[in-house]
Amino acid sequence: MTEAAQAMQLPRDAAHVIDEIVSQAPRFLPEFEHVSLTLVGPDRAVETLASTTDLAGELDVLQNKTGEGPCLDARVGEETVVIQHAPHEQRWPAYIPRAVELGLRSQIGVRLNGQGDRLVGLNLYSTSHEAFDPGSVGVAEHFAVHAGLALGHVRREEQLHTAIGTRTIIGTAIGILMERHGLSQTQAFAYLVRQSSTQNHKLRLIATDLVEETERARKHR
Repeated sequence: MTEAAQAMQLPRDAAHVIDEIVSQAPRFLPEFEHVSLTLVGPDRAVETLASTTDLAGELDVLQNKTGEGPCLDARVGEETVVIQHAPHEQRWPAYIPRAVELGLRSQIGVRLNGQGDRLVGLNLYSTSHEAFDPGSVGVAEHFAVHAGLALGHVRREEQLHTAIGTRTIIGTAIGILMERHGLSQTQAFAYLVRQSSTQNHKLRLIATDLVEETERARKHR
């Protein structure tokens, strides 16, 4: 688990951390051959971020289509939802029969904490074990804690880099307007705000267009 936590914490972008999470999970929970990481939207729509097998993705899609299942139940209420002996499971009457037809025998869904307003879930599917050691639930929850920390860390870093980049580009655009039109810093910023409102575009995009247009013009002089 220590090695997995270290691997997930290596400097990289969110996409690589997500791939690392789903690839590391089967090392600790070998009875679950199919693993995915999903994002559940406010409308309960399920988006697969990464999966180890096609079947994991299919079961994610099935929960999305039926609007029920551990993946969705882990979104609210209990953070961990468990299925053992799937063929005899009475919950989720729309999901379970079709999942069993696909080969599902047991499942664990765990919500990853530390994702802000994003609802991310780790989904563990088994096609070989109807029953598994109760200790596997604790392992899954322990692993999910490390996965949530790693993913939350890289997302915060990406947000910070985006914020710094946005401030830089807006500052550059303000400088261009001040030089070009003899405006004060306040007047130049107000101009960008008006353009953003008039064109119904984000301020960052207005600033980026102005900077890129100025750079193109300088190259053609």
